[in-house]
Amino acid sequence: MTPRYLVISTILASALPLPLLAQTFDGAVTLGYGETNVSDTDSDVTTLSLAGRFGLDLGNGLRFGLDLATASLDDGDDDVTRSFAGVTGSYGFQNGASLGLYGEQGRLDLDGFGDATMKSYGLTAGYEAEGALVTGFYGESDIDDLPSGIDLTDFGASFRYSGFANGLVGVNLQRTTLSADGIEDVDLDVLGIAGSYDLQAGWTLFGGLTGASLDVIDADLTTLGVGVSYDLSQATQANAVVSLELARSELDVMGLDGHGTTVRLGLSIPLGGRSASVPLGSVADTVLNPRHSALSSTLFSAF
Repeated sequence: MTPRYLVISTILASALPLPLLAQTFDGAVTLGYGETNVSDTDSDVTTLSLAGRFGLDLGNGLRFGLDLATASLDDGDDDVTRSFAGVTGSYGFQNGASLGLYGEQGRLDLDGFGDATMKSYGLTAGYEAEGALVTGFYGESDIDDLPSGIDLTDFGASFRYSGFANGLVGVNLQRTTLSADGIEDVDLDVLGIAGSYDLQAGWTLFGGLTGASLDVIDADLTTLGVGVSYDLSQATQANAVVSLELARSELDVMGLDGHGTTVRLGLSIPLGGRSASVPLGSVADTVLNPRHSALSSTLFSAF
């Protein structure tokens, strides 16, 4: 059975009636608003975003996940829309190891230039013990209208540790390789580090640093984001978290550089037992909860 059909089987399994399977459900939803000032331009970019991440644990080792995100970027003249949907399925063994599958689709739509869709699928493996979680993945991606004979291979690994009081740290490393007969491989590498720390009375500090590098044209994109969130349930009856993040992205292409500074406001709603102190779509979140392609990770970590 090919990975493509295994992913389809995972999706069908996740659609079974909840009363028959459900043991534990958790998730979070974040509504975001951002303003980005781009260097050497007279206009700002406004971003409206909505993201949701959900998990279903059947209590027998099987766990399914759903990751959804969409964002609209507007500079006053042109609109850019980016969207993402991903499903995962995994089985956890009693010794802490796990094996699973994933399927993802990312879409980018630019006014006047049309749209592009990328589909990714592959295998995952992980191990969790005493607050430490190590995961890895290997898969392939397809982009609409890409000439035949060109292959995209995705692989990566991540580490997350939550074994100390009030804190969480994570590291993520990914590579997407474009290969074809007769040409040298082209690599897009992504490296990220992030963390969060829960203060007293509902306050949380979070931050992340990501770097993406495309070797064929000597291009580098670096994004740093720091923020703070507050749990409204500490002072009201609202089960929600508000957040403020400041992010800066710097792009360097063959010696030519530019930067963008973004201020993001977020409203997050936790579901089940999941925390929403680190808002979905923040720079820290893209490292602590990475996707399975260096292309999609780069697209959603900046602006």
